Amino acid sequence: MRFPDSVTVLRPEGPDEFGNPGSSFTSPTSTTTAGFAPDRSSLFLPAGTDVRLGDRVVIAGRTYAVREEPEALRSPSRTVLLLVPLTSLEV
Repeated sequence: MRFPDSVTVLRPEGPDEFGNPGSSFTSPTSTTTAGFAPDRSSLFLPAGTDVRLGDRVVIAGRTYAVREEPEALRSPSRTVLLLVPLTSLEV
């Protein structure tokens, strides 16, 4: 499958202002991958991509929150895609 969109996955690192560990997006870790965001409310990524609930993704300069655990989409023989539900963080 062709993945036309460049996607940066941001994972919080370090404590937030309340001391909650692993909750700060001040200096998150980032990973770049390719994906497909057909309608900006969902994102398709290659199987095995490290993305989870609580992460953020940047697509075409816009930032989105991962709003649910990614779901593995399968063919009869293997997992072929991850479906990641998104919520826009920009107005």
